Amino acid sequence: MKKKENDLSFTRLEVINLKKLSISEINKIKRAELFEYGNLEAWTAIGSNAQLAYSTHGAIRFFGKFPPPIATYLIHKYTDSDSLVIDPMAGSGTTAVECVLNERHCRSFDINPFMLLLARVKTTYIDEALITKHLKTIASKYKPKSFAKVKSSFKGLKDIDHWFLKETQDSLFGLKLIIDDIKDEKIREFFQVCFLSVIRRVSRATSQQGRLFLDVETAEKETFPFFEKKVEKLKKSVSELPKKNKILIESRNLMDASYSSKNPNKADLIILHPPYFNSYKYSSVTSLEAYWMGVNHADIRSNEIREFFKIGKPEKHEIFVEDMALCLSNAMKMLKPGGYLGFMMGDTVIKGQYIPIMKKTLEKAGITKKNIETIALRIPKYTEASWAASQRRNNDQVGITLNDFVVVLKK
Repeated sequence: MKKKENDLSFTRLEVINLKKLSISEINKIKRAELFEYGNLEAWTAIGSNAQLAYSTHGAIRFFGKFPPPIATYLIHKYTDSDSLVIDPMAGSGTTAVECVLNERHCRSFDINPFMLLLARVKTTYIDEALITKHLKTIASKYKPKSFAKVKSSFKGLKDIDHWFLKETQDSLFGLKLIIDDIKDEKIREFFQVCFLSVIRRVSRATSQQGRLFLDVETAEKETFPFFEKKVEKLKKSVSELPKKNKILIESRNLMDASYSSKNPNKADLIILHPPYFNSYKYSSVTSLEAYWMGVNHADIRSNEIREFFKIGKPEKHEIFVEDMALCLSNAMKMLKPGGYLGFMMGDTVIKGQYIPIMKKTLEKAGITKKNIETIALRIPKYTEASWAASQRRNNDQVGITLNDFVVVLKK
């Protein structure tokens, strides 16, 4: 299903057609070898990071988050209230949240337990008074507990003292014990997300970049004030969600063809936003949070797309493209005939070599011009543009750039 353009004026996505593209924007599309494909546009999410953190989108700082306006735009352009949207790489849960807010059926998958937890909490209504009641109980019970006695049972970090002050460890452990003891699953998971959302902030790692670098000056000994502040902010957001939704969140790996083979022709719209080549390995980015969940991030890594985080070898892109093409092919199998798939991914420059990752992935997956509805160059603005600029590392060893595109495919 496709709606008229004027139905989409309420979205926060600015769409510019080919006639209005600048020479620089056209050259970026040509450099990506996508100029000859489909309808060419440029898309810009309008709003600062704070403005785009509406509803539960701001539950946690998530690096490389899928922009909510793109999800909103795709949902309203290609679906109606009876449609099924599938997000097979849920990440921060952007698509699932937009499906809740816009009353769509959604199946949201991921392999990372932290991301699955985040998606569940961000889409689940909880009464604000109930959260306040539990917070008071947590506050009355809270006190730091010795983590040294149990840390040998936690896996995934070689040296916990490298990333957390000993006082911080005790503070986090004391808080974790109380939260894990909450009987109501929805309430417990809400507080777990609030707990995990402050891990980076109180650690010795920087909270300004996805990659883990030491920033010892920002470490905090006491966790509770940061946790309490997060609870107060997020409780209002979840209490304003619809009480009922049409969301199913499951642990599934898109590289495993068994699910798509058993569930063909299901979705009216699929939104696919994978990790980018040589950018982030999310099991590493979220390794501190995974540790405090009791999850070894190495167990997640073995099932991830091989994106060669920090390797800086251009030739490795062929392996990434192989994995990504498999994911795209499996996603297309779940799409109804006449359905649409919005696929957002970035190209890369390593050691001065431009690698058209998007084009190579489309070709490897057997996608042809007849399948392509639109090629959109994504143009970051405001604070998102500042973040994108910070990712453009150009030393001789690694170096990446973020020219990302949204390709809309039709089955």
